[in-house]
Amino acid sequence: MSERIIKTPHLPQGKVGLCALGEKYREDLEKPLQNLGITPFWLPENRAVDPRLSGHADLVLLHLGGNRVLTYLDRLPDIGLDAMKISGQGREYPADARLCACVVGRFCIHNFRISEAGIAGFERVDVRQGYAKCCTCVVDAHSVITSDEGIARAAARHGLDVLRIRPGYVDLPGFDTGFIGGTAFRISERALAFTGRLDAHPDRADIEAFLRSRGIEPVYLTDRPAFDIGSAVPLTEAEAISCP
Repeated sequence: MSERIIKTPHLPQGKVGLCALGEKYREDLEKPLQNLGITPFWLPENRAVDPRLSGHADLVLLHLGGNRVLTYLDRLPDIGLDAMKISGQGREYPADARLCACVVGRFCIHNFRISEAGIAGFERVDVRQGYAKCCTCVVDAHSVITSDEGIARAAARHGLDVLRIRPGYVDLPGFDTGFIGGTAFRISERALAFTGRLDAHPDRADIEAFLRSRGIEPVYLTDRPAFDIGSAVPLTEAEAISCP
């Protein structure tokens, strides 16, 4: 098996190999990811933003598709990424959320009044929410899960299938709650990982049914209640080598 850069953001067509996420969550997630054969690329603490969000990958790295990424980071893995380095991230919202857009197939969900200008090439789903990626779990190219009413309405208007769930029931220390998108990321063409369990979420059964109806199996990385890490950015996937 060899590896290739994932073509469509958040939607691997094979088993994820390399995945970027915050160093802050290494103690909790390194072993579970490695047990699944996933290599974490640990992102350094982001001192430009609120310390409660300093480990959130979706604030510092945005995959636009193929080898194209936007980032505030000085260093990325040497896998052939074409990285556009940007600067000027602010500590407070909305200056911290310029990259927190959610790419779903041909669509991009974000508050485009605050977006980084390099976010281009998508059909825009314009919403009021600047933390769009954190609020949105990408299931497949046509389906999302969110507790954000504005995102749910806008995504549905653009023809996306939306499961709207009740807000809350996600841990984010220092805040009343985190968000479902910040807990979740695809780890293969048929599996979506959550940082922890959804046992306490009143919509757990609906979430699992929505995933399975689309051929996606939920995977729980820890036995803790689901916690918001600002999601993760899958970068490479396994590519089968064809036999001659």
